[in-house]
Amino acid sequence: MSIEAVLMKAGNLRRLCEATLDDGAVLTVEPYAIYTARTKRRHFLWFQVASSKPGENAGWRQPEAASVKSVKMCEESFRPRPEYDPFDREKLPVVHYAAPTHDGRQRWMDARSDGDKQTLKAGSS
Repeated sequence: MSIEAVLMKAGNLRRLCEATLDDGAVLTVEPYAIYTARTKRRHFLWFQVASSKPGENAGWRQPEAASVKSVKMCEESFRPRPEYDPFDREKLPVVHYAAPTHDGRQRWMDARSDGDKQTLKAGSS
């Protein structure tokens, strides 16, 4: 299963994930969204609850997808944070996946933006 598929499944099930980054750090995270930033690069939105790096605080992180080496879903569940807002188009311009909010609302995948490198040719579907 791809990294994105694991994060989407875990987000829908509201389960924590263990993410390993390219630098070897192992994080425990609450997965919330997969999106394309204004830089045209894919990112993840998660809340980091623990890290193998000493002294690293918990908090919201938006790592570039390419920096994540692997992800596995854990058994432990989480409650969505009330401050999570998948409808904030400034922070999440083009969403590919967004977990449900604490009150059950969910932002669905956005249509391809003008900035996406992949476009449809005229007359194709």
